[in-house]
Amino acid sequence: MSRIHRWVVIGGVLMALWLTARAGFPGNGSSLPEPPSSQPSALTLPTPSPSPPPAVLSPAPKRALTIEAFRLHPDGPLYEGDRLSFEVQVRNTAPVSMVSGRVEIRRVNSGTEEILAEALLPELPPGASHTTTWTWIWEASFSGPLSLIAVAQPGEEALPIGDRITRTVFLRPREQLPEAERQARWAQAESRCCIHHYLTGTATGAGLLQRMRWADEAEAMVRARLGLPTRLPTHIVWIPRLLGHGGFTVGDSLILTDPLSDRLPADVPTILRHELTHRMTCAWLAREDCLAHLPSFILEGLAVFVAGGHYRPEPLTQRAAALLHMGGWIPLEHLVEDFYAHPHEIGYLEAGAFVEELVREGGWSRFRAFLQAMERHLGESDREVLDHALRAVYHQDIRTLEAQWLQRLQASPVDPAQIADLRFTIAFYEALRAYQRAYDPSAYFLNAWLPDWRQAVREGIVADFMREPEDPEGRRFWEQLQEARRRDLAGDRDSAQEILQALCQALHCPEGVPLRDVAAKEERIPSLQR
Repeated sequence: MSRIHRWVVIGGVLMALWLTARAGFPGNGSSLPEPPSSQPSALTLPTPSPSPPPAVLSPAPKRALTIEAFRLHPDGPLYEGDRLSFEVQVRNTAPVSMVSGRVEIRRVNSGTEEILAEALLPELPPGASHTTTWTWIWEASFSGPLSLIAVAQPGEEALPIGDRITRTVFLRPREQLPEAERQARWAQAESRCCIHHYLTGTATGAGLLQRMRWADEAEAMVRARLGLPTRLPTHIVWIPRLLGHGGFTVGDSLILTDPLSDRLPADVPTILRHELTHRMTCAWLAREDCLAHLPSFILEGLAVFVAGGHYRPEPLTQRAAALLHMGGWIPLEHLVEDFYAHPHEIGYLEAGAFVEELVREGGWSRFRAFLQAMERHLGESDREVLDHALRAVYHQDIRTLEAQWLQRLQASPVDPAQIADLRFTIAFYEALRAYQRAYDPSAYFLNAWLPDWRQAVREGIVADFMREPEDPEGRRFWEQLQEARRRDLAGDRDSAQEILQALCQALHCPEGVPLRDVAAKEERIPSLQR
């Protein structure tokens, strides 16, 4: 290659390098790269491109009011022409008291929301709940889908948002109404003790004379035990709908499920005596406001004692000894507080047996003086009310009395028959309440739907006292519960217990009552008694 050619090539290369430096390398500056180092370079991983900072999501707005329950009545299928009732239970979930608020029921109609009912809420401290009830306020004048909205809104602008729940139900045509309900009418009859109200075409009408005899005998027995010389005006409303455990007392009225004994292991005369005791308690104590002063533990214990048992005739002290042997005893100082929140059969048994113990040790007159000594002052708990009266009349507190009583129970012989029957009774009713909570909440004894029966009679409303939910899965659980009852009646108690154990596992019975073999030892309204 000639020298001239060589300089031309060198000049071209230099020109190319200069132009490249002027243009620069992608992603770098315009300077030339440094010459490579004589040392081996370390491996360098590519640096990931910086990702954008994560989006900061606004926290979900906190609710000041939460709707915990939105119930429609009557239960079960709904029909054109039904008179609907609503219940909305709300809870204040704000950290401060809610001074004002409101709840509404709205109907979605052609894309708009029409207010069917509204009500103001009382002041609610933090965590407090309130149930608003509207009874028979709206008549369904059509068949087809019906969308309803429950709205809860705090009144203070400073508080967060409220809550709303939508429910859509289907109203069946009126001609599909069951014939028994179509023909049912309110009727009444009078016996020596009471005025009886019932629905025609039901079991009560067919067996009315027997029911009136039961009521007269129960009233006479309770009145004699309490020493009341004259009868109190009393109404007994017999309904086919199963509510609670079969009996309620509201003011001067008893609400009783009929028929009962072919659905529950219960005895109608015992239930009558229990509820009639509630009816007469304040008259016996000559104190109209007695329900405001007596703890539920004492009210229910008195009713169980006078009735001679809870659901059926029972030897209360023997049964209490059996319960103690089973390992299911609840200390009385705990049971007294929030009585209805404890396992039902255990609470009622201990309360009834405790009353029996007080009467046995101190006599009937002293026990009556003990009840009359109960005086609830503002802010006092049931335990405090009970202890004050015990010290005043029996000169001991509940803990001391219980310790002495438990010593006597531990020394008592235990009847295996009572253990077996108590295990079955606890298991059956625990499963019943679990079924009601899951599939028939309006029948659960703490939520029982008990509208004004007098208004129902005046206006000819029968659906709320007859209909029950139709959920197929719920019906299967109900049939298993009945199968357990039938097997127990047939003497196959082990098989009955197996069914109840499986039911409680499936329904998540919450009360934790021991259902295994005992050798292993392994939920108020002042005017309403249950």
